[in-house]
Amino acid sequence: MQRISIFTSTRAEYGLLYWLIKELHESEDFEMQLVVTGTHLSHEYGYTVNDILADGFTPTEYIATLISEDSPQAITRSSAMLAMALGDYFAREQPDFFIVLGDRVELLAACEAAMIAKVPIVHLHGGEITEGAVDEKVRHAVSKLASLHFVSTEAYRRRVIQMGECPERVFNCGALGLESMARQSIVPREELAEKIGLTPREKYFLVVYHPETNKESENIDALLKALADYPDVKKLIIYPNSDIMSRDIIEAIQTFAERFADEVMLIKSLPRDLYLSLMKHCELYIGNSSSGIIEMPTFKRPIINVGDRQKGRIRSSATLDVRLDYQEIASTMRTALSEAYALQLVSVDNPYQGRSPSSSIVAELRKFSRRGGLDKIFFDLEFEL
Repeated sequence: MQRISIFTSTRAEYGLLYWLIKELHESEDFEMQLVVTGTHLSHEYGYTVNDILADGFTPTEYIATLISEDSPQAITRSSAMLAMALGDYFAREQPDFFIVLGDRVELLAACEAAMIAKVPIVHLHGGEITEGAVDEKVRHAVSKLASLHFVSTEAYRRRVIQMGECPERVFNCGALGLESMARQSIVPREELAEKIGLTPREKYFLVVYHPETNKESENIDALLKALADYPDVKKLIIYPNSDIMSRDIIEAIQTFAERFADEVMLIKSLPRDLYLSLMKHCELYIGNSSSGIIEMPTFKRPIINVGDRQKGRIRSSATLDVRLDYQEIASTMRTALSEAYALQLVSVDNPYQGRSPSSSIVAELRKFSRRGGLDKIFFDLEFEL
């Protein structure tokens, strides 16, 4: 029986991993271990390890490394502590595979520890582009450390191969987030309103904005000013990820919520089913989260992507891109809320649609063994200069 270790450090990442964790947990072919760290163990960000426990999964390893500040020095210290703790974990448990998803900066430390311990890395959602975040560099670095790759579109598969990864180890399985939408029940609007604290038919915008970590500073006043133009619509604002400058955003949304107390609801974290349900029933999704670009088109709801954090990522025709500028955001909000735009959404296709991503990943993992066939070989493409 092969031992599979899965790494999770945020609520969003865990939500994407849920069905893969469940399938590995229930499989007789694998022993699934869960390494939990990051904001899962922070009360400031909702202590979301409780969601993992409520889902019936018992973490194998709790690694509390998050320092209560978001400076580069603090994040570097957190990464160092994570690498040391994982070094001990790998030496003790000796997993056959280490599964990581995406591009969070802590993955560098996690994958460094796995590489030194000679534990093969399985990378999910590689090959993507997000030019407005330092995570862009992390994602590609992790791809070069990984032995197996599961990507969300064929274009991303080609990009990972372009980076020198063997085609036989790069699989297009589609986006894991869309699997949750297919396999998880969406809460009816009236029930959702009761759980969240809205009136039954109250209209709301869903706002999810994370720092653009390639910038020197973060100011979202333009976005908040545009939101304030709709006093009759509730603004549900999700806390940002733990990144450099995340506390600047938290301070701004807290001040905004105090100023417009009757119009704004701040949410630290949500179970995956409630988050998907909020996406399904919102009047507008606005911000710069990958879930807006990857998952919202399936719900055929209005989507506005603000700024450059997601620049370069493949998107459907449903996504409206704007700069972080009040006039541009305000004008685009009017477009997004128009009847003409609603009619366009009906025919939108989602480029991230796959077929049973978790089952596909588990099936491929059965074919590989840590003990052979996973040595890193650089795959050269033939081209003319």
